[in-house]
Amino acid sequence: MMRVLDKKVSIPQEMVRVSSTELRIGKFGDFLIDKYEVTNKQFKEFVDSGGYRDQKYWKHEFLKDGRVLTWEEALEEFVDQTGRTGPATWEAGDYPEGRDDFPVTGISWYEAAAYAEFVGKNLPTGYHWSIALGNYTPLLQTKGFSTILVPHSNFKGKGPDPVGKNQGITSYGAYDMAGNVREWCWNKTSQGRLVRGGAWNDNTYMYGNWSQAPAFDRS
Repeated sequence: MMRVLDKKVSIPQEMVRVSSTELRIGKFGDFLIDKYEVTNKQFKEFVDSGGYRDQKYWKHEFLKDGRVLTWEEALEEFVDQTGRTGPATWEAGDYPEGRDDFPVTGISWYEAAAYAEFVGKNLPTGYHWSIALGNYTPLLQTKGFSTILVPHSNFKGKGPDPVGKNQGITSYGAYDMAGNVREWCWNKTSQGRLVRGGAWNDNTYMYGNWSQAPAFDRS
């Protein structure tokens, strides 16, 4: 397996390089992916910077139950437990004290996509996500996920952990791609949008499943 050794400051510190891979649908070149899941602290920057008020970050048609929603109607869906815009798990526009480094939860696909626009990135496609997980590396093809990743990932059923706490690290250096919290991918599906990775309260086999959920789902 070939590796590129990047100069120390040539790629963002919070990202890792994933090597090019040849799949049956074509070749995927090298790309970068975040090292950790997006944290509450990171998402708070989007909230505090007016991300929910600036339409330039919201580039996709709001479709719910077969009906297209207006911008104003969609924002009414994206509120916290006190009715302020923000993740469903927050209160009064903020996350619980002491949970800076926990992954942000309770956001829809639209909110995830808007945050990605805010930081100048994109949600990964399902194939990019699979490549980053290491599906096509010799190590996982030989040893298997159940041996390498699952025992060191958060499938404990007690709740999410801070990012990077668990040592279920992919071959490329990304954490928590299996377990902890589910992750939105770019792709449209028959039921909404693609979900990958499984969560702390899922069965372990969910790490490899191509799941789906309505784009407005905030579970």
